[in-house]
Amino acid sequence: MNIDKGMGCYIHIPFCNTICSYCDFCKLFYKEDLVDKYLEELDREIEASYDGKVVDTLYIGGGTPSSLTCTQLEKLLEILKSRIKLSKVFEYTIECNFDSVTFEKLDIMKRYGINRISFGLESIDSDNLVLLNRTVDIDKVKKIIDYCHKIHIDNINIDLIYALPNETLEVVKKDVDFIKSLDITHISTYSLILEEHTKLKISGLTNIEEDLDAKMYELIEKELSDFDHYEISNFARKEEYKSKHN
Repeated sequence: MNIDKGMGCYIHIPFCNTICSYCDFCKLFYKEDLVDKYLEELDREIEASYDGKVVDTLYIGGGTPSSLTCTQLEKLLEILKSRIKLSKVFEYTIECNFDSVTFEKLDIMKRYGINRISFGLESIDSDNLVLLNRTVDIDKVKKIIDYCHKIHIDNINIDLIYALPNETLEVVKKDVDFIKSLDITHISTYSLILEEHTKLKISGLTNIEEDLDAKMYELIEKELSDFDHYEISNFARKEEYKSKHN
């Protein structure tokens, strides 16, 4: 947990149902008893260290926060609601994976005031997904996005990873076209970094040529020209959808 002068708060949930091959964040496989203990310690840490200043942005990241059960998710959000003071105009974000989020979990998020969701999609290409150790059900992606709008969580980000080994410009365009087809407000795009101690790095993979990486970046900029490219990796449909926590 990091609380910076009462302005922003980041809560880390280091549990995942699967471990992505590129990820070097602090994480471990989901175990119900470990999550329960972690939430208890989180509650104690906030009580001991939080000085009561008003928070403008609250961001729950991971790991995969949506890997928690409905009961655990509600306990987490209840802890934050009871312990942390939010300003009247605040941004409350949670990271989710499409394979672990459910309508019931989204209802809980809405009930506790979450108003922004950042979904890890990364790619819809089958070869890319195998390399990243991820799965994507396109039909579920669409249903989850539709349900978010149904319950009026309309500020939605999608993450994209590009510049993967053997990836082509055509594959990048296909990924971007799919993301654009969704009713979302924000897109974050990341060129693959082979971090130390990740499965991809250990396996000996190397990055693509810099010129091709640059062409992919230029393609993404072109395809998202109707978005506001306000940071290197971030695109927002309108001014009000720029990530305040970033």
